[in-house]
Amino acid sequence: MGLIPGAWVEVLSAGEILATLEADQSLEGLPFMPEMLAFCGRTFQVQIHADRTCVRALPPGEHEPIRGLRDCVVLVGLRCGGGFHGGCQLGCMLFWKEAWLKQVTGPRPGPEIPAGPPADGLPVNRGQDPSVFFCQGTELGRATTRGQSKWDPREYIGMLRAGTFAVPELVRMLHVAGSRKVELAIRSRLQSHAPPAQEEAGEVLGLQPGEWVEVKGMPEILRTLDARHCRKGLAFSNDMFGFCGRRFQVQHRIDTLLDEKTGKLRQVQHTVTLVGTDCQKYMGCARQMPLLWRELWLRRVDSPGG
Repeated sequence: MGLIPGAWVEVLSAGEILATLEADQSLEGLPFMPEMLAFCGRTFQVQIHADRTCVRALPPGEHEPIRGLRDCVVLVGLRCGGGFHGGCQLGCMLFWKEAWLKQVTGPRPGPEIPAGPPADGLPVNRGQDPSVFFCQGTELGRATTRGQSKWDPREYIGMLRAGTFAVPELVRMLHVAGSRKVELAIRSRLQSHAPPAQEEAGEVLGLQPGEWVEVKGMPEILRTLDARHCRKGLAFSNDMFGFCGRRFQVQHRIDTLLDEKTGKLRQVQHTVTLVGTDCQKYMGCARQMPLLWRELWLRRVDSPGG
């Protein structure tokens, strides 16, 4: 269909979508998950045509995390609730194959969301081990292909035409990407390579949804990171540096995540998401993942002002 941002689509019925799936409940390697059933028969707008995505569980021998997708879109506001995947709280944007959608002229009344959508025929576990899950995130390695050069200008001309970026967004993204080496050099100079202490002042704030926080400055945060730029296994990524010194509301506390490399649930502590701090389409990636913030990287404030 070649759907573009702003187009209205109707999600096909569960029966129609299931008929497109292969024996492993996927289409071209991308699973249709039980969390997606609640959206069948309803209309939504296309947010972005998903031509690229970052992949955490890469295929053997692959090292480039930005990979290509085909015939996929992201729909406005539709994230995975994790209810069928052990209560995972990551809230990934859902990918939709165009074969699961039909274009319509505008919004239209749809069925009410069922309280408990049937999930027959859509298993979520690998083999007989109930502790190992699979989802779109765990399967992106086989649902994607090795991407084109990240710096090929033709790729970005195509993204402009597809509406993935407006010109100011593209300029900003390329500026951030081009500054990556500079940021890494700054990290190396300011950061000690010794692992941080097990506990530091400010490690446990007990933040709750709705509270206001300020992201600490880059030098303060760098001192909390290990040689892999992580705090107890959680990375402080390039996109996050752009939020330093700014104030946000706490969105959710995060306790349970699905590890995309292993398919197993992980328990996390002292970690939150913040309103308005999703990943910023780095190199055209369509995942728009919620960024995870250790409480140690934040300070509680009374208001958004100041």
